[in-house]
Amino acid sequence: MKKYFFIINANNAKAIHTFNQLKNAMDVEEISYRTFYTEYSGHATEIAKKVTYINKDDINAIIAVGGDGTIHEVLNGMKENPSIPLGFISGGSGNDIVRVLTKDVKGLKKQLLYLKRNRTLKTDSGSIQLLGRSNKIQSFISAVGIGLDGEVAKFTSEATYKKYLHKLKLGSLAYVFTLFKVLKFYVPDSMEIRIDGHEQKFSNVWLVAVGNMPYYGGGMKICPSAKCNDGVLDVCVVHDLSLFKLLLLFVSVFWGGHVNVQGVSQFKGKEIEVITRRSVAIHADGEYKGTTPVRIEVQPSTVSVKI
Repeated sequence: MKKYFFIINANNAKAIHTFNQLKNAMDVEEISYRTFYTEYSGHATEIAKKVTYINKDDINAIIAVGGDGTIHEVLNGMKENPSIPLGFISGGSGNDIVRVLTKDVKGLKKQLLYLKRNRTLKTDSGSIQLLGRSNKIQSFISAVGIGLDGEVAKFTSEATYKKYLHKLKLGSLAYVFTLFKVLKFYVPDSMEIRIDGHEQKFSNVWLVAVGNMPYYGGGMKICPSAKCNDGVLDVCVVHDLSLFKLLLLFVSVFWGGHVNVQGVSQFKGKEIEVITRRSVAIHADGEYKGTTPVRIEVQPSTVSVKI
């Protein structure tokens, strides 16, 4: 009998609480499953690799229990077995991926129905490669952020208060605290962006977002028209804005109103390269990855998602 393999973020109190409730219900319903708890950053990727290699024929789906970071790690551990479905049980601070793909799976009853139904959807993913320094290619499913939001992701991952806020189930506040911290020193700079071979230069760039889905950063609709199965990536460049206007922009981004602001440029493409005068930080699905220059490409219909 095929089993569900759950990979749970053990550093996230919300994820553990959510899974414990589900576990009791699965025992009552006699649903077959196995559980694995992460112990450190990157552990979910290692677990997913081993699980898919050893148990390939016994997997109903691999279910990530946590936030976008947990899903990102599990996704990268499953790359060599794209036919195995990837599922999600929300339990993190961002939940932008869940918001798009399984937004109706809230509450114990709906989670049980989610496990019992046999429905999957093929979605695109993206690949990210740091140019000139590594041949390693990683996958993302939601979005990549370059610049200010990359710095926010970097400092949040290192912040001690993130762990305590997670214990209080207030993990999303960590990004808000870090944003205001980073704004004290971050200076926008010029960037060269190549989209499908067409080069454009921008001055005073705060951030570049490359989206396979509309959301990142805990509900910010940074690329409102992005679709996860259209074979292209959406690009949003925020540039030539004062700090005051940037702060106003962060309010409107939650409903996508920022796209009408002068200084916000949008594009679509399959291959994007971002080159900067100085190295700036990059995140993928909210996880810090390194610094520019970077190449990002769409990978059409590469992820089987349990919906």
